[in-house]
Amino acid sequence: MMRILEQISLTWASDSITSACLILLALLSFGGPAAAETVFLTPKEALKVFFQNSEQVVSEKKEITGDLKGKIEKSLGYSLSREGVTFYLGKTKGHVDGYALIDNEIGKTEPITFMTVMTPQGEVRAVEILVYRESHGGEVKSKRFLKQFESKKQRDPIRVGQDIDNISGATLSARALAKGVKRGVTFWKAFYGGGL
Repeated sequence: MMRILEQISLTWASDSITSACLILLALLSFGGPAAAETVFLTPKEALKVFFQNSEQVVSEKKEITGDLKGKIEKSLGYSLSREGVTFYLGKTKGHVDGYALIDNEIGKTEPITFMTVMTPQGEVRAVEILVYRESHGGEVKSKRFLKQFESKKQRDPIRVGQDIDNISGATLSARALAKGVKRGVTFWKAFYGGGL
């Protein structure tokens, strides 16, 4: 009887080790730590912050098709996968106080959701990270980094290594934000700034 119990115990221990190894192998096969999603502001909260003095905030959907799409792609230097964009306009007494565009750009592997706020003249007033999903590179949320985008216009390079300083350890996220902000001011120029 004792021998049977020992054999059952050894079989159970062996099965437990096998199960634990299979679970560990499955966890390791996902390619590393999962990205951590951090929500800093919802779109509604961000619009309230940046248009707090505006009487209203309205959205305007713009189509990106045909010749206009070609001009935007030529200006940016890459193909667009979208057919439209939504701008948010802060307005007071019928006048535009500013524009905002909420966009996503892939950092290393995950999208970074951010808002580019522009003056009525199309200059970047602020860039705000709304959601950061990468496990590294979150330093792009720093005010020091984001402040570099202020006063940029469509004619500026808005490129890491040119007019935007890199952040060591966050190079891909820094490039992603620069690419997204450049796209935003290019969209503004195309739709509100007299065209490209």
